[in-house]
Amino acid sequence: MVSAAGAAPRYPLVTEIQGKVHWTDKDKKDGKLKAKHVLIEQAALETAEKSEVVVQIDEHRTLRLLPNSRVEFPSISWETGDSPLVVLKFGSIRWKEEPGKKYNIALRSDLFEFISPVGDVVLRYDPKTAVAEAKVIKGSMEFSAMNAEDSALVMEGQKVQFQGVRENDEIVYDVLLKGKKIPRGKLGLVQPFSAEEKNLYSEVRLKKEAEARHKKEAAEKKALEKPHDKNAICAQPDGRLNQCAWVCENNPKKEKKACRLDLAEVQCLRKRCNANGEWAEATEVPKDKAGALCGVRPVVKECDY
Repeated sequence: MVSAAGAAPRYPLVTEIQGKVHWTDKDKKDGKLKAKHVLIEQAALETAEKSEVVVQIDEHRTLRLLPNSRVEFPSISWETGDSPLVVLKFGSIRWKEEPGKKYNIALRSDLFEFISPVGDVVLRYDPKTAVAEAKVIKGSMEFSAMNAEDSALVMEGQKVQFQGVRENDEIVYDVLLKGKKIPRGKLGLVQPFSAEEKNLYSEVRLKKEAEARHKKEAAEKKALEKPHDKNAICAQPDGRLNQCAWVCENNPKKEKKACRLDLAEVQCLRKRCNANGEWAEATEVPKDKAGALCGVRPVVKECDY
């Protein structure tokens, strides 16, 4: 599908999962999330303890949902894949954004709302204590309470908190003209990272963690590789009579990690190995289901019908 402007749609894509992550779709149905899942129309993601999930919003922006957190995407455009609003319900997100031409995304919680900044930042919101916090790992940002005039410039290696007010288990707001509301509370002073935070976000540590993830992924990939099946009658990939193959078509040649179903031209096709030794009956798998079936390499197993 192509938008009116002629650009191919790009939907948010789940690229990495650690631990247990629950996903809620546009119909409010819960499910267990899997890597390579494409988020369409609406979605909510929630992590358990020691669990994380990474969503590639587009070529410029990535969101990492940290443990014990929930984030919602209330409106993902069917035509373009744009997700103009990301809502942090509780917990923390790590937001990475590169410079470039792109549409605006608002990052919102009960205490703050602002256009996503360029750089690498961690945003935290705790509804139980009415605290919101921003930490800047790279770049800089203006942080303030929702609709408030007072703001703080937070630079690399710095953090700031807003302490809100709770009454009767609800965040307290002052309502202005035209229905605008400002959370009642106080913006704190900008503080430097603690020694522990400096270590946590250091380049050396992050590089080591990335290398460990890559080694694990390579080992898992190697474990999945199978020798030639002597009973196969279909080739490229090997397949036995009446087995099915799920194949990622038109994937970018340089892509080595995932079937890029967020790109309009990429398809997940199911094919059946027939008696003539041919992969036939190609059928496109809907994109909301394809992420769990198609990978960079073809997947061969018993047919699902």
